[in-house]
Formats: sequence, structure tokens, C-alpha cells
Amino acid sequence: MIKSSIERVARNRYGMPIILALALIMVVVNESSYQHSRSTLAQGITLSDARQKAARTLQALTDAEAAARAFMLGAQQVDLANYREAINEMEGVQQDAFQRLAELDPQRTVSVDDVRKRLDERKATLDEWIRMTEQGRRTAAQALAVSDQGRLRYAELRQAFEFVLERAAAIQQTARVSLYDAMMINRLAIHLLVLVALVALVLFMRQLRESDARKAEEHQRLATQVALRTAALRNLAGHHVHAREDERGRVARELHDEMGGLLTAMKLEIARLRRVPDVPAAAMERLASIELRLNEGIAVKRRIIEHLRPSSLDQLGLIPALEMLCEDAAGRLGIAVNTRLAPVQLDKDAELTVYRLVQESLTNVQKYAKAREVQVVLEQESDTVRISVQDNGRGFDIDSVPSGHHGLLGMRVRVESHAGQLHIRSNAREGTRVEAELPARKTPDAATA
Repeated sequence: MIKSSIERVARNRYGMPIILALALIMVVVNESSYQHSRSTLAQGITLSDARQKAARTLQALTDAEAAARAFMLGAQQVDLANYREAINEMEGVQQDAFQRLAELDPQRTVSVDDVRKRLDERKATLDEWIRMTEQGRRTAAQALAVSDQGRLRYAELRQAFEFVLERAAAIQQTARVSLYDAMMINRLAIHLLVLVALVALVLFMRQLRESDARKAEEHQRLATQVALRTAALRNLAGHHVHAREDERGRVARELHDEMGGLLTAMKLEIARLRRVPDVPAAAMERLASIELRLNEGIAVKRRIIEHLRPSSLDQLGLIPALEMLCEDAAGRLGIAVNTRLAPVQLDKDAELTVYRLVQESLTNVQKYAKAREVQVVLEQESDTVRISVQDNGRGFDIDSVPSGHHGLLGMRVRVESHAGQLHIRSNAREGTRVEAELPARKTPDAATA
């Protein structure tokens, strides 16, 4: 019940301003209490100093009277110097004592005039002793000192000092009582402030946990959506790759069937013309030139078909197709293309992906690498097939590939469409390594197991 009430107050739009106002009030109360306590403590220190200065004043007065009596007896200049030194000290300490008493009683409710008067009277008496002695009236000075009620006047002076100090202590007592009250208020304020801080901390931590939970749920939801979108995009990209390969296969078949039929028919017609009697020699030369151009067109058609859909891959298999591709690339580049090809277990679509990856990598070597040697490796380890193409060319910065160059992206899409991974490592003047890992095709025995 209390917890729900506190939460309602905390969630109210006025709750936080109220809490801040209470905290500010407690800070003000605490600061006021501190300043009052500090002032009262300073007054106590001042009272102690005033008592000490008063005692020192009385002591200096006693020293001055002793030096005056010694001067009356022996008329020694040393005693006179001691007297004047004691009088000077008394006047300085007296002024300091009166100043501290004034600090204790700024309203001047306690008068120090009586004390100051008695000190002046006593000093005047001692000065009279010294003056009479210096005039040679030592006997009269001694008689005056004997008849003087010095002890009585000294006691009265001490009582006057004590009276003033007691009155100042009474004034301070009132402040001391308020000091205890302020300490109690300060104690309660601190306890309340700690309690409010703990409640606020608990509420804040709970709200923080709820916020973290909401953020985690939102993050999970966004991660799920991103994963779904990524999977959809990957599937779309894979579909696009397969559709592209299907379209290329269809175009290759049409070129082979339609254009191949036309070109074959043209060769048959030329062969029939050669058997026609009485054909002029000039016409036979033209027929030979036409047949040569026709053979060149057939060769171009075959290269286009092979580029669109490698027939060697379908007819001979992956390894022979890769060997032919690498031999052709070595002839075009004029450099060594070394191969290490081992039999692997892949389905037809994955084999086509491997072939296209090697084909695209060799094309990039031809366009950009300026390499002196290329190494192509195909191998299988357990359930993973690894294909790599490495050159010793000038390399490039993978993170700064200009837009519009989609060869690497196409490689990655092809590989990931088969649940594989593509790794590209390249550094300037250190060559480039393109490596793909594809899951091997499960054999019937492994599938049964």
C-alpha cells in the first residue's frame, strides 16, 4: 500500500518538483544549522580566549606591581624596565581581552567600563609609586604602598573580570541551547534526506529496470525484424542469382539451337555451292572468305555460349571445367595460374557458384591486380568445401571499393545463398585472397545415418 502510494506520487507530474523542493528545503535547513553551529563554536572559542586574556591581564598587573615594589626597595633600573614592560604587556593583553568580550556581546549588553576603570586606577597608583621613588621620596612611596589595600583592590578587579566573563558566558549559553536544537534538526533533516534518497533510488532503479526491459524487448523485436528482412533479402538475392543463371542458360540454349542451326545451314549451303560445276574461280575465292568468316562467327557464338553457361561444367564436371578456365585465363593474362584441385561433394548449383567465383576472381586479376602469379585451390575438409583464389598483385582497400562495382557483392550473394561464407583479405602491394566456404553435399549414407 505504501509502495503503491509512493509510486503514484513519483509518477505524478508534480511529484518530482515536490521532491526537489523538499530536498532544497532540507539543504537550506542543513546549511543554516551548520552556519549556526559554526558561529556558536566560534563564540565558545572566543570566550575561552577571553578568559585566557583576562588571566594574562591580571598576571601582567601582578608582575607590574612586583616590579614597582622592587624598584621602591632598591631603585634599580632593571626593576623599572621590568615594570614598564609589564605595564605595556598588560595594556596590550587588556585591549585584546576587551575586544574578544565585544565579539561575544555585539549588542553591548555587558559593560566592561568598570573593569577598565579599576585597571586604570591601579595603573595610576603604581605610576605614583614609581614617580615618588624617582623623586627620592622612597619612604613616602613605601608608606603609600603599605597603606594601600592592594590585595583588596586586586581581588575586586578579579571579581569584576569574572563578572564580565560570567555575563558573557550567560549570553553564550542561550546560543549553546540553540546549537543543540539545530543539531537535532540537522540530524532529523539528514535522516529524512537519506530516507527520501533511498526511496528515490529504489524508484529510479525500478524505472531503469523497466526501461531496460522495454529496450531489450524493442531490441529483440528489431533484431528479429532485421533477421527476417536479411533472410528475405538473401533469399531474394539468391532468387535473383538463380533467375539470372536460368536466363543465361535459356539464352545460351537459344543461341545454340537457333543461331547454331542457322550457322550450320549456312555451312551446308556453302558446301553445296562448292559442288556446283562451272563455278568461276573468283566466286570460289569469295565462298572461301565467307566460310572463314562463318567459322569465326561460330567460334564467337561458342565463346558467348560458354560464358553464359559453361558446357564443360555440365559435360565434364567441376574439376575439368576449372582446369580449362584456369588454362584459358593463363593464356589471356600471360602469367602462371597454378591449381590444386581435389574432388569435392557439391550439388550442381553449388558447383556453378564455385565456377563463377573463380571466373569472377580471375577477371578481377586481369583487370586490376597486375599479378605475376595466381594460385587456385579447391579442397574439402569434413563437411566443408573450401575454394580460394590468391594472387600476388598490388591489392586494394576492401573498405574503399567504389560504388558501382558489384563483383564482390555478387560473389558474396552467391556464396551466402548456399549457406556459405565469403572471406576477402587484401592489402596494398601484398596481393588479394578470395576464399569461400560452402557446406558439402551430404552423401546418401550420411543422410541415412
